[in-house]
Amino acid sequence: MSAPSVNETIAGNVCFGCGLSNSAGLGVEVFRDPEHPGRLLGRFEARPEQAGFPGITHGGALYTALDCMATWSGMLLGGTRALWVLRSASMRYLRPALAGRPLDLAAEIEKAGGPWEPIGVRCEARDADGVLLARGSFDVVPLPPEKFLAITGLSELPEGWARWLAGED
Repeated sequence: MSAPSVNETIAGNVCFGCGLSNSAGLGVEVFRDPEHPGRLLGRFEARPEQAGFPGITHGGALYTALDCMATWSGMLLGGTRALWVLRSASMRYLRPALAGRPLDLAAEIEKAGGPWEPIGVRCEARDADGVLLARGSFDVVPLPPEKFLAITGLSELPEGWARWLAGED
């Protein structure tokens, strides 16, 4: 994917899954699908220390990668500029994902909501040959900044997130 990843739009993003400013994180890259405006694509390649069994990507790392895809779907496709958070998820692991090999991720809204309502997102991970490795259904919820801060106990949003919410991306 030659276009810049959409997660580059939030400066200082330290999310464990998709934060490009987190050197210990997964480094999931998220892109808009140029052929399908209602879908996001992603890329993830597990490092050896992200294995559950030698050579096999840990299921939690794969889950986290798809969680990020669902959350970005809310942020970019959900229709409400907000802090989108995971409410619930259901995952099916179909085949092992080999560590050190790139995985192609995809996410699409399967159940739309109105403004400030949750959405359902279908996500999947495939290997480079297109073999389906895992799929999941994720419900993500938009939160206005003040509610997010009250729930988390944080006093303020990081600057990059505040700028993104203000539309300064």
